Amino acid sequence: MEISGTVENGVVVLDGSVLPPEGANVVVIYRTTQVIRVGKNQKRVEFPLFPSSQPGTLDLTSERIAEILDDEEIEATRRTWNEPS
Repeated sequence: MEISGTVENGVVVLDGSVLPPEGANVVVIYRTTQVIRVGKNQKRVEFPLFPSSQPGTLDLTSERIAEILDDEEIEATRRTWNEPS
């Protein structure tokens, strides 16, 4: 049985409601990397397409991608309200 947990004030606090039985011998393994949990209902990420005469030349920083996604969200909201661009 593997149960995740965290250390809080020097005490290991186990996650979830399933616990080992009282008096069970346990081993604690300290992970130096963060455990990434994946949800059961995974959705595929869709990246926007950028038309360009020279593919691969756009400088897509995180900030620029956020701006583009915000613009797309605004446009989608306008379409639901039937407002002109």
